[in-house]
Formats: sequence, structure tokens, C-alpha cells
Amino acid sequence: MTEERKKKRQALKFLAMNGIEKSASMSEFYAANCRRQTMRQRTARLATILGLAAFIPLSAAQADDACYKKAQSQAELTDCSAKDLKAVDDNLNKLYRQMEARLKGDDDTKKLLIDAQKKWVAFRDSECTLSTVRSAGGSINPMNFNTCAAGLTQSRVKDFQAYLNCGKQSGEQDSDDCAIPPAQ
Repeated sequence: MTEERKKKRQALKFLAMNGIEKSASMSEFYAANCRRQTMRQRTARLATILGLAAFIPLSAAQADDACYKKAQSQAELTDCSAKDLKAVDDNLNKLYRQMEARLKGDDDTKKLLIDAQKKWVAFRDSECTLSTVRSAGGSINPMNFNTCAAGLTQSRVKDFQAYLNCGKQSGEQDSDDCAIPPAQ
């Protein structure tokens, strides 16, 4: 079969699949082809997003979050991840303020806390930049970064909670061994 004949058969098959008669005008053919292209592009984008989403560690809260279920675009998914990061970051900041309050009058330890937190933020941002390097420049990158940062921030929240709860349970070390003194 010649190349031209193959192309003609493919065109006829395309017309039949899209409900267009052989005698259709070029504008109908073009419109159907555009719909087909658009559908292919949408399918390809969705496959890409779903494929990449498999590599993004989502927390249990994110998986059930209505924001993610309602999202219809990458921009909306990015907004959802930004909200998740803000919520975790707000919780971290609340715990940080509690730690600062407990260190009132202990300027040396307070300076250590401030220094450690600044270095931790720099680490978190560098780590997330590294872990999202393959999506850099793409529309999914901000969501990947936010998801990474939210996960690391959640781990930091657990660290801060451990500092704040140090010495509270029986059998644990004396409160004198805790970096952050117990609440008064």
C-alpha cells in the first residue's frame, strides 16, 4: 500500500470515528481534528499529572482533603498544597512561640533556638529544591516544593512537640535534662 493511500485510509477512519461524512467541508474536518487534538492534549496532561502524582508523598490529610478533590487544574492543586504548607507552618510557628515563651530569661538557649530554626528553614528549602529539581521550571514544581516543605515542616512540628513535652511522662529524664523547660 502506498503512503498516500495509507494517509487517505487514516483520514477516512478519522472522519468515521468522529461522525463526519466524506463530503464534509474542510471547516468541519478542521473542527473535529481540533477537538481530537484538544482531547489528546488533555488526556496527555492528565496522564502526566497522575503519573507524577504517584511520586509525590501526600499525607493522609491531603488525600482526603476536599481542596484536592475539587481541583481542576495544576494551579488549583498548587493552591491546595500552599494551603497545606501554611497550615503546618502556622502550627510550627505556634509551637515556636511557646518554646520562646518558656525560654524567657534564658537568652543563651533562646539564641541557640533562633539559630537552629534559621538553619533548619535553610535546610528545608534546600532539601526541597533538591528533591524537586526534575520538575524545575514546570507548572507542577511549586506543588512538589510545597508538598516537600509541608512534610519536613510536619516532622519539625513533632520535634518541637517533643521539646515541649520533655520530662512530662514518668520514667523519662529529669526536666533538668530538657532543652526547653516545662511550662509553669
